[in-house]
Parts: sequence; C-alpha cells; structure tokens
Amino acid sequence: MTTEFDPLLALLGLFVGTLVGLTGVGGGAILTPLLVLVVGVKPSVAIGTDLAYAALTKMVGGWKHAHGGTTDLSLALRLACGSVPGALLGSWLLTALQASGEDSLRHILGFALILAAGASLLRALGFTWNIGHGETPGWRGAPLLGLGIGVLVGLTSVGAGSLLMAVFALLYRLPAGKAVGTDILHGAVLASVAAMAHGLEGRIDPIMVVTLLTGSVPGVLLGSWLCVRIPTAPLRLAIAGVLAVSGAALI
Repeated sequence: MTTEFDPLLALLGLFVGTLVGLTGVGGGAILTPLLVLVVGVKPSVAIGTDLAYAALTKMVGGWKHAHGGTTDLSLALRLACGSVPGALLGSWLLTALQASGEDSLRHILGFALILAAGASLLRALGFTWNIGHGETPGWRGAPLLGLGIGVLVGLTSVGAGSLLMAVFALLYRLPAGKAVGTDILHGAVLASVAAMAHGLEGRIDPIMVVTLLTGSVPGVLLGSWLCVRIPTAPLRLAIAGVLAVSGAALI
C-alpha cells in the first residue's frame, strides 16, 4: 500500500480526470492500466483503487453536468437498475479469479481494454447501426445494458465510460453533451457500489485514492467545462489507440 504523497499519481489523476470530464472515457480504461504498467500496482488493487477514485471523481463531474443541464436522470436510473447488481456480481467474480493469481486478472483486464479500444474506435470514426428505436434505451433495454456494463466494471473497472459511450453513439441519438453527462452521473453510482464491494475485500489503497483526487477533481471540472466547447473526435481516436496498446501489453 502507498504510504506517502506521490506527485506522479497526482499528475495521472489530473490527466485522467480531464479525459473523464471531456469525453466520459478515462476512468478504468486509462487509469487502471497506467497504475499496473507505469506505477507497478497489482491488478486487483489497481481495479479497486481506480473504482474508489472514479466514484469520487465522477460525483464531482456528475454534479457539474447536472448543474449545466447535460444529464438525463431517467436514463441514468434505468441503467443503474441493471448495473448496480451487475457490479456486485463482477466484484464477486474478481474475488473468485484472484485465487488463481494476479496474472489471470492482467489478461482479463487486457482483453477488456482491447474491447473498449474497438468500441472507442467505432465511435470516433462515426459508425452507426441505427437499431436504436429512440434517443435513449428504454426500460427493457437500459437495465440489460447496465447489467453487462456493471459486471465488466466490477470485474475490471473498464466499461463505465468507454463501452457505454460507444453504445450511446452507435445505437442511439443522444446528443453528445448529454451522453457524456449521463454517462458520468451513472458512472458515479456504478463506481460507488463497485468500490464498496472491493473495499470490503481490501482491494483499495486509500492514500493512493487521495493522491489521485488532488489532480482529478480540478481535471474533471476542466474537462466538463470543455466538453461542449471543443471537438473531441481526434481525442477519441488517440484514446482508442492507447487502450489497444495497453491491452496488448497486459496480455
């Protein structure tokens, strides 16, 4: 466990927090592999710590977006009906897999990142399949979507932003600013539940969380302010590339 303030972690928090506020992507998909590959944190602790960090970061971002009118509260609730139990299931699966060693978690995390990279690339290139029947998924589709996202987040910390934002873009007609705000608000609820489950298993480093937050709180506020003011498509392409490389490195 971390015992002192690390400026590198604060800078990572600033970087990732800005990405979260700007694109809705960056929490588990970017921070978790950085903690494993750059800082040298065990995958199980990186996942739990990232979720605790993400919960607090996205609370700030969710408040900022709600204040700015870029959230769909009803959609966030529909998603949470499936994602909350899914997160608990994912955390339980991680506990079961942890018994087989950290290497298995690295591989699963790597595959999740490659999946997220593919989804982010399709989103960045503007693909759409037009199978959504409205602006947002309804009461039948949203909880099922949330369940899948929740299991993946509880197991790997990846998916709350990268995959959900891709689904919004590919299948539905939710405006970009509102998609980001809704994703962050829902992500705050999902990450909070998953973080509590991981915390009970001792997979959270409290000092690391606090250090990351010193950078992420101003970062997510900056990103939330910028998200409706600058084009983010080139940034999404870069994120997809980083996710693919990180996933391959972990596998």
